[in-house]
Amino acid sequence: MNFNLIPSKFHFSARYWCLFCIVGGILLAGYNPVSGAEAPDITSLSPDTVHAGFSHLVTLTGQGFSEDMTIRFAKDDSVLNVTDVKNLSDTSVTFRVIVPADANPGLYQMILQSPSLGEHRYNQVFHVQPPAAPEIVNISPSSAMAGSSVPLQITGRYFRSGCTVHINQDTRQIPLTNLSVRYDQISGELILPTDARPGSWNLSITNADGQEAVRSEGFTVIALPKPQILAITPDQGDMDVPVQVAVTGSNFLKGATFSLSRNDLIVQGIDPVVDSPGRIIGTVKVPARYHEGLWDLTVTNPDGQSARKTNAYLSGEPYAPFNLQITPVWGIQGTDRQVTIRGMSFLEGDRVTLQRGEKTISAKNITIVSPTQITCTIPIPENAEQGVWDVVVTSRYNKSDILKGGFSIYTKTSLLLSGIEPAAGEQGQYLTATIGGNNLANGSSVMLTASGEDQIQSESTALVRPDELKAWFHIPSDAMPDLYDLTVIFPSGQKLVKTGAFRILYNNTPVIESIEPDRAQVGTEDLKITVTGKNFGDGEYLNLNLTHNATTIPVSGAVSYKGTRITGYLTIPNGTWAGWYDLDVTRDAGRGRSATKSEMFRVL
Repeated sequence: MNFNLIPSKFHFSARYWCLFCIVGGILLAGYNPVSGAEAPDITSLSPDTVHAGFSHLVTLTGQGFSEDMTIRFAKDDSVLNVTDVKNLSDTSVTFRVIVPADANPGLYQMILQSPSLGEHRYNQVFHVQPPAAPEIVNISPSSAMAGSSVPLQITGRYFRSGCTVHINQDTRQIPLTNLSVRYDQISGELILPTDARPGSWNLSITNADGQEAVRSEGFTVIALPKPQILAITPDQGDMDVPVQVAVTGSNFLKGATFSLSRNDLIVQGIDPVVDSPGRIIGTVKVPARYHEGLWDLTVTNPDGQSARKTNAYLSGEPYAPFNLQITPVWGIQGTDRQVTIRGMSFLEGDRVTLQRGEKTISAKNITIVSPTQITCTIPIPENAEQGVWDVVVTSRYNKSDILKGGFSIYTKTSLLLSGIEPAAGEQGQYLTATIGGNNLANGSSVMLTASGEDQIQSESTALVRPDELKAWFHIPSDAMPDLYDLTVIFPSGQKLVKTGAFRILYNNTPVIESIEPDRAQVGTEDLKITVTGKNFGDGEYLNLNLTHNATTIPVSGAVSYKGTRITGYLTIPNGTWAGWYDLDVTRDAGRGRSATKSEMFRVL
């Protein structure tokens, strides 16, 4: 820093002393520096550049400072106040310069004055810049949960008393209150409403002169826990009749609403009141113009978070479950049996039981997969009576259906054969099957039998566990499609038979052997042709075509018979290319498996 001293030193000869007294009295208004006094030697002024609107702690270093020295800064008619002057030594002085917001920007003169040193001026040594915009360095904490009150601290610089602070998202603003402002720090309280939207918010600081600092996405509002729905009580009501209901659950906020919905229909809850975080009371009225049936229940908090419970409310008269079926149909004493129940009109809250006289076994882990399927576990007690039990499904409206004798309970020593999976296979297929039952034994032989047909013996078997046996089959390609009995012969010679347990199907991959006739003239119309082979299905429509490169001649009305023959009608248009054509067969009207045999038909 270059300091220009005015004057740097006063020297007067005796002959000018009288003139000095006269002129000096006029110019200096009676202040007379000591004769021969020297100006302090200034080394640094730090900081030498500041912004208006703040007070700044400044350190002056050099030599020749005195304890009675005063300091001023001036520019034209503007003078900056200096306070808290501290002479740390004859080489260092600290002081605070108060620069008002309306101070004239520019370079200021520093004036040092004392009785011992006189007055010394240093030109353009202190630079005042216009008020600075606030700058944000850190926000702590940078996140909080909606509905909470959090003390917030912002660090940075150029913060001015009278500033405002807020966070904003889109058009919504939440102010910081009870502000305490310093040059480099702002403290305050941020009160987040419960309906504050979760996510990132911008934080803005605006000084009194309008200058602003914005930290984009500087603060995160953490979502309150989502609402949880337990139930609506009552969960059924008549059509077009107001029903007082209570929705129970958790995390309900003041101002929460509830509604019923089904497809595109919505019925709003009337006059909802949140009387606790776990309950909303209100009224439901389903218009008569809507169909009776189940409605989903939705609770929406003011912060936009919602919960949904499907099939929670029934408008109109409840239906009973019906048309029950259960698989598997048996279980063993002292075991848990996983079962699937199929039927109609199943609802959330349905109960499943086995009943035999006055005795009842209640299912657990009940899942309503759909209105037509329930899965559950039946815990069969060790002392459960052996024999057949009724299967009962009861809705939450106490409407029931009974499958009489639908489930059987056996002892642990019972020898059982329950079935085979898969329960079907194709001609010519190699198949790995799982045989189910109870007390199955290693070394057992497994076979498929049908009246008038050769039995199909398993190639090998392996016991996985007492209720599961693996069997490997090769179904002959000429096996007659039909229902076959499953037979298991134990090493002891004991035999179990499951009637009609397995179905052999036609092989779905067609095999072409011949076509008759195998040639015809161009222009031939409605020529009946017969294709022989196997795996064509029985009474099935097929796609049958003659092809050569990009030319295709379809055979119309192609139908299979007993899996070994296809008949259809061929028309060969005039102009058709003459030569050998490939024969293509595709099952299931062109959607199934296909086969091709080259040069099967000749166009003459």
